[in-house]
Amino acid sequence: MSIKTHVTYLDSIRGLASLMVITEHYIIAFGLPCENATCQKTLDSTPLNFWWNGSAAVSMFFVLSGLVLSLKYFRSGHKPDLTDFNPTGYLIGRAFRIWLPYGIILLISAALYHYATQSPMIKTPLPSSIWISEMWHGHPLTFSDMIRESFLIKLPELIVLIPQSWTLTIELVLSLLLPIGLLLAEKGTNWLIFFGLFAVSCLGVSVFLLHFLLGFLIARYYHYLSGYFAGRIWQRRLICAIGILCYTSGNVICMLTGDSTIELVNGIGSALLLVFVIGSVRAQRFLSYPVLTKTGKVSYSAYLIHMLILICLTPHLLKWLELLTTDHFGLWFGGYLLTILIVQALSLLSYEWLERPSVEIGRRISDRIRSFSL
Repeated sequence: MSIKTHVTYLDSIRGLASLMVITEHYIIAFGLPCENATCQKTLDSTPLNFWWNGSAAVSMFFVLSGLVLSLKYFRSGHKPDLTDFNPTGYLIGRAFRIWLPYGIILLISAALYHYATQSPMIKTPLPSSIWISEMWHGHPLTFSDMIRESFLIKLPELIVLIPQSWTLTIELVLSLLLPIGLLLAEKGTNWLIFFGLFAVSCLGVSVFLLHFLLGFLIARYYHYLSGYFAGRIWQRRLICAIGILCYTSGNVICMLTGDSTIELVNGIGSALLLVFVIGSVRAQRFLSYPVLTKTGKVSYSAYLIHMLILICLTPHLLKWLELLTTDHFGLWFGGYLLTILIVQALSLLSYEWLERPSVEIGRRISDRIRSFSL
């Protein structure tokens, strides 16, 4: 039995993960919505941090990437169907999908950087953290620095213009490893696991490769997982509960061990949550609401541009809101809501004007190269 090669509810999960990253950066910049220490600890150190756990959301991105990119090659079973696989076209497509929108946003960021750093810093009613206030003002940028930031494969140690782009470097490298994964999948799951562990432990590849392979394995067994958990409601609920605990336990783990362990646990939590959704028709129906799927469609643009908004526009929004209220929660929530709405609106424009044309250019170049080789 074949499976769909594009699953809309996975778009929604990516969109929600993107919102979590934006929310975390807003909170790092302007604090949590409550001033009480007990309230802050509760929101920070319990599963209530689910809605702003950006670190776990990054893990979800990589697991999702492995799942989405490989799913269409497992149409009818555990063995990859490589009949229509075009490695050159795939590599060109991924490069244009990720690189071209990034390059254009980088140029826009450079222009805004020079404008922002020549203007005095705004004193916001919600005190801004050093992290956000010195993101641009505290880091001088030369033309050569900007050129170095344009090369996603090897970014400088200090990333100024789009600081969150470190994940894009990993995403680009890991997605380029997909052809190797497909070849190993023909030999069996053990080959994939061995390759992942060897690459991370001996070759110094990012631990996020294991997240990518988790998504790859979910894609390989997608049809089986969907059928197995469809009629097992309590098993699904258990999977969901364990997934949430793993996904939100970063601060607890941080007190006991290092960042790599946090990333591994977050990756496992992300994979379990995806397995839960794959087996739950109700969850899929909820995630298929148009507003959520549209958020997923524009999630890459939102990820690219949200720091621009936090640095250049959100302080002005908070100053304007101060004319309406001085209540801490009112200022926080108003600034957060307006930031999210503006990011989503601009992301929709970016998706239509940058992302879709970039994908189309990559497809045309790939088709042209393929026609020459025939």
